[in-house]
Amino acid sequence: MSIPFDQTIVKRIENVAFGDLGPDVLKNIFGDGRIFSHFIERVLAQDYGLTHVTGCKGHDIVDPSNPEIKYEQKTFTQNGCKFMPSNMIGQGRQFDKTVFHEKARNLNYIIVSNVAFPELKIRFVKGVDLISQYPNGVISMKQHDIFFGTV
Repeated sequence: MSIPFDQTIVKRIENVAFGDLGPDVLKNIFGDGRIFSHFIERVLAQDYGLTHVTGCKGHDIVDPSNPEIKYEQKTFTQNGCKFMPSNMIGQGRQFDKTVFHEKARNLNYIIVSNVAFPELKIRFVKGVDLISQYPNGVISMKQHDIFFGTV
């Protein structure tokens, strides 16, 4: 399957359930990108004929026809989107722009907005293009609609 780079895909997640938890509770839980990513990585791999990579390998998904083509999924939440490596995000961790750019040049990103969950916006972007627009690895919430081309 051909990967639709630089296009926004809208997808609705149907039949979200976990035991007796209501839709508002699940929406709140999936609003946390750390939890949401475990599910959406598998959905993306399945939908686009890619292979999910388990564990912390520096990327989440590979192209089965060429494992050198790597994808990193990042979630755009109400707080925006940070697409630098996870080991550079969080209290006490340091952002190294040089290391980040080196890594990003060799990756493709799948940015998924779950801001309106269960409706998702999905955008495949080459790392080189993403860092040219957002060199510090952050897309602010104010830029959400511009990034997804919905303005």
